[in-house]
Amino acid sequence: MKYGLVLEGGSRKGLYTAGILDVFMENELRFDYVIGVSAGAHAALNYVTGQKGRLKQVLSPESIRMKTHKNGALWRDGILKEMHFMIYKYSFDRKNPFKFNEFFNSDIKCEIAATCADTGRPIYFCDQEEHAHEKEMMLTKIRRNRLLLDHVCASCSLPILFPPLKIGRLTYADGCVTDSVPFDRAFDQGCDKLVVITTQEPWDGPTDFKKWDLLLSPMYKRKWPNLYNALMSRYENYCKQDERLKQLEEEGKVLVFRPREVLCALFENSAEKINESYDYGRRSANNRLEEVKKFLGV
Repeated sequence: MKYGLVLEGGSRKGLYTAGILDVFMENELRFDYVIGVSAGAHAALNYVTGQKGRLKQVLSPESIRMKTHKNGALWRDGILKEMHFMIYKYSFDRKNPFKFNEFFNSDIKCEIAATCADTGRPIYFCDQEEHAHEKEMMLTKIRRNRLLLDHVCASCSLPILFPPLKIGRLTYADGCVTDSVPFDRAFDQGCDKLVVITTQEPWDGPTDFKKWDLLLSPMYKRKWPNLYNALMSRYENYCKQDERLKQLEEEGKVLVFRPREVLCALFENSAEKINESYDYGRRSANNRLEEVKKFLGV
C-alpha cells in the first residue's frame, strides 16, 4: 500500500497546514509520496526533510514585513520582496536553513505542481529525479539547490501579483491555476490512499479570475493565451475538482483536512492571527490523530 500527502496552497493560510504537519512529524506519520502547490510546495519540502516548525517560520518570518501602503505598486513590491526572502534568502538562514542534502537523499518522492504559461497545462517538477541523474546533467550542488527553489517560486507565482517565471525555455505560473489540489497526480504516481490538506474555507468560494479580466487580459491574453484561457476556466475546474474530492472521500480513498474555522488572510501580518491559524491546524490534527493512524494502517 502506497500512501500520499497532497498539500494545497493559500499563502499564509498555509499556517493551518503547518500546524497539521508538525503534529504528523511529532507522531512520525510517514508518507511515500508528497506533492505541494504554491505555499503547499514549501510545506512539502519541509515535511520531506522533517524540519518541524520551519514552515511556520517560513510563512511568518519576523525579519520582513509586507508593506501596507494604499498605493498598489508599493503594496505589490512588498509582496514580491517578501516572497523572494521566503523562498531564496530564508532557505540559507544560519539558524534554521533548509536541509537540501536531506531532501535530495530522501526516499520520500516529492513533486511541486506549477502551471506552464506556454501551454496552459499543469506541470510537476520532481527535483529528486533530476538529482539522481546529476552526473549526466552535470549539476553542481549550488545549481541543484537553486533549481529547486526556482521550482518553488514558479509554483508560487500567482497571476497579477507575481510575473510568470522563466526557467530554461519555458515560463511558469502558480500551480493553483490548473491543479489546485493535485490528488489525481498522486494517484497517477501509484498512490493507493491519500491524506489531503486544503486551505479553502467552505463558505468562501475559490478565486474566480474572470472577475479580474480587465487586468488579466492585457497582462496575459496576447503573450500567454493558453495561460489566460486556463485562468478564465479556473473557477469551474476547481469546483469540479472539489466535487471529485468529496466523492473520493466518501469512497474511503482520501482523508481530507478542511478548515472549519476562519483562517488568517492570504497576506496576514498579525502575529496573533497567524498563530491562531497554526494552533487551529495543530488542534485539527490532534483531534483526528487516531483516525489518520487508522487510515494509514499504523
